[in-house]
Amino acid sequence: MTIKNNVIVSYEHHKLYKCDENCENCTSCDGDYSCCINFCKTAHFDELRDYYLNKNFDCGFDYILKENCIKFDKYTGIIQLQDGTYLEILPKLEGYSITQSRKIFENLVLASHNLTKEYKHNKDTQSKTNKNKHIAEIFVSVFCMDILKILKRGIKKSYIRKSENLCKYKGKLNFSEHIKHNIITKNKFFVDYNEFSMDIAENRILKSACLYLIKRTKSDENKKVMRRLLIELDDVSVCANLDKDIQNIQINRLHEYYTRPLKYAEFFLRQDNFIPNKGRISLPALLFPLNEMFEDYIENILKENKIKYYSQYKKHYLVHKNNKEFFITKMDFVILKENKALILDAKWKELDINDDKLGINQNDLYQLFAYSELIKNRERNVETVEIALLYPKTNKFYEVIQLQYFNNTNIFLIPVNVENPNDNENSVQIFKS
Repeated sequence: MTIKNNVIVSYEHHKLYKCDENCENCTSCDGDYSCCINFCKTAHFDELRDYYLNKNFDCGFDYILKENCIKFDKYTGIIQLQDGTYLEILPKLEGYSITQSRKIFENLVLASHNLTKEYKHNKDTQSKTNKNKHIAEIFVSVFCMDILKILKRGIKKSYIRKSENLCKYKGKLNFSEHIKHNIITKNKFFVDYNEFSMDIAENRILKSACLYLIKRTKSDENKKVMRRLLIELDDVSVCANLDKDIQNIQINRLHEYYTRPLKYAEFFLRQDNFIPNKGRISLPALLFPLNEMFEDYIENILKENKIKYYSQYKKHYLVHKNNKEFFITKMDFVILKENKALILDAKWKELDINDDKLGINQNDLYQLFAYSELIKNRERNVETVEIALLYPKTNKFYEVIQLQYFNNTNIFLIPVNVENPNDNENSVQIFKS
């Protein structure tokens, strides 16, 4: 993989078409060239189409025969084609340029829990997105941020089993090998022993990924971070068998901060596919579901502002039958304070203040009403329940809007700034109050 400027740009929910054969701009889209967005050369289009037709499962995009186009509905991220060209699938919000969309994607990736069970966003180490920083560089930057965390929290060591012919006795004598090697030499012992070492599968994978990326990234900051790790891992060997090292990875609670950089390193080294919870396919890609990324982004806002909350709140059932309960509810976030409850529901969808119904999904309102009634009736100390629907901020939705159900339950529609995480003071005040 070489990180270069051959980039095709498309957006979530948009369609990718074949470009005019005479167009020469399709793989040089460094700026906001509108003629290149959602178009690609015939060879690239055919590669994606053939791949979809030859696979019988979810590969991150769909091919629409009637329109002869590729559509991206479920994921955002990057796909690498055979000639090294990158296909970027960016989040699409009204009024944002390509550069801003890449920044939004970077913020969502930094907050994403899809690759680790727990990843706390550190705004002090947030990477800076340059104008032409493509998604490939964003992934390298996130990888380097995780390396900084490893350097700070400590490089993993473990006991590894060794078998050697030594001049001094240690461990356990290997009789068969000892007889084989030392019939004549009487001053040596062929022994098996354990050594506490950094030369383990996890560090070999990271070192190999750094050696691979340091020649390809354009970021001096990223190179500096990778050189630091390479110095620390000087005595660690490189991967001789990536598959074997992947199988030998052992991560416990103390070293969970190794999880995500190892996933990225595997992608960079093997150019494999990673779709969270979807398994692997052969087309190199890193694809993420935007709804889940947006939920993680909201959770980071709550954490950074030290707001106590419950995530994926699963405490109540909708139906009772013969003393049994069915249909458990799962709420994105619930804030309980004294005798009040605030239900937060994150939706990656654009609202429009010029639309009478604002573009709200009616089923979402039904669902949240059921949630509010459950908490009112089942939580002993709760007297008042309010609801906050969280949507990304756009030039068509930029102010808090308050609605009410027929029973006077308040509903707040809150715009969340995904380009600048620090510009969400209005949202935070509602959460706190």
